[in-house]
Amino acid sequence: MKIKNALQRMLVAGACLLLISELAVRWIGLVDFPIYTVDSGIGYLPAPNQSGKFLNKNAWYFNGRSMATDVPWNPGNKRNLLLIGNSIVMGGNAYDQPDKLGPLLQAQLGLQIAVWPIAAGAWSNVNENVYLQRNPDVVQASNFFVWEYMHGGFSQLSPDRGQYVFPSEKPVLASWYVLRRYVLPKFIEFNMNELPPTGLSNRDNVRQFENMVARLCAASGAKTPGILFLYPGRDEYMGMQKGVDYVPDRKELERIATRYGLKIVDVASQAEWSLEMYREGTHPTVEGNKMLAGILAKAVRQAL
Repeated sequence: MKIKNALQRMLVAGACLLLISELAVRWIGLVDFPIYTVDSGIGYLPAPNQSGKFLNKNAWYFNGRSMATDVPWNPGNKRNLLLIGNSIVMGGNAYDQPDKLGPLLQAQLGLQIAVWPIAAGAWSNVNENVYLQRNPDVVQASNFFVWEYMHGGFSQLSPDRGQYVFPSEKPVLASWYVLRRYVLPKFIEFNMNELPPTGLSNRDNVRQFENMVARLCAASGAKTPGILFLYPGRDEYMGMQKGVDYVPDRKELERIATRYGLKIVDVASQAEWSLEMYREGTHPTVEGNKMLAGILAKAVRQAL
């Protein structure tokens, strides 16, 4: 009888602990993050029409076209600028919405231009190209584009990384999700890589990228229809200061830029950029985002 009572008390205590953990994790906002749709064609894509506030302070939004903005897709009112990239453009849980690159660029450019961020964490240029192929009306409505490139951008489609990297649904047990996502990887080796793929460029991916650039340029009709901006990780930036080029596709990008009248902005060569702009090995600090938005806004104004 004593053993049975002790077991019952343990079960009740365990249930209470689980309930308290669930309530605490949800109250703190640790599972208030975006979810993704998954398919083999694009890998993964932020689900449309969702919003939240991670940790009850970092707001995030995706409109009906899975763009990282709270503004509904409405291309008819202003000049439309497509801001295309990965987590550098999207931001992520670590940033409040106003501190992300899209809203900062919008603030710099003013109300006459509508900035539409098209991005997801760890996307390569291949994923980005698939999004544009699937949304031809977005391409056709573009008046100007700013397309990010990182080392390895033409290597491969970035695949889905699973529920604990790019979740496709909200967790049933929030406490377990937080334990598995944030705690256990500190002690057990799980593949939690959230960075874009690296590797040699695939010729077909380069060709498809150029084809999409041509479509964007045709839609714009402007003399300078867009910008390719090259973004270095922290180590790549340090290497560039010593003369080591971090862009193996530079000649190909320069050829495409020359052919279509694009401007290339290499962040590593900007005097304003520095090591202090990095939050860690890849992503900018909030001040870094502000600096990057300023660099791009200046280039956009010059082009327009």
